[in-house]
Amino acid sequence: MRFLFLSLFFLFSCSGEVPKGVLPPKKMEAVLYDVIRADEWVDFASLQDSTFRKFSKRTALYDSVFRLHSISKDDYRKSMSFYQGRPDLLKEILGSLKAKSDTALKRLNDTTKHL
Repeated sequence: MRFLFLSLFFLFSCSGEVPKGVLPPKKMEAVLYDVIRADEWVDFASLQDSTFRKFSKRTALYDSVFRLHSISKDDYRKSMSFYQGRPDLLKEILGSLKAKSDTALKRLNDTTKHL
């Protein structure tokens, strides 16, 4: 009986589906892309201005990202918690983000070569 329970638990915990209330992988990828860009902007701006209020600016930018994607902070937190518990799915999302970033960087490098 214990083996059956563990087998069923493992089977359902490894399914590729996300539970209700969790952002689907493509939407999570889009949200994470904008969250990371917001973080990078805040970090860069704080290097330029020692009076820059990182926490309040980061919070405001996160709120803007959530509004842009029509989600709440709780939706994001719940989804992030789910994906952190599913490294296989998070790895796919982060891999897609890296590919998108690499493509943008290559495009930028190609553009600046001609200057």
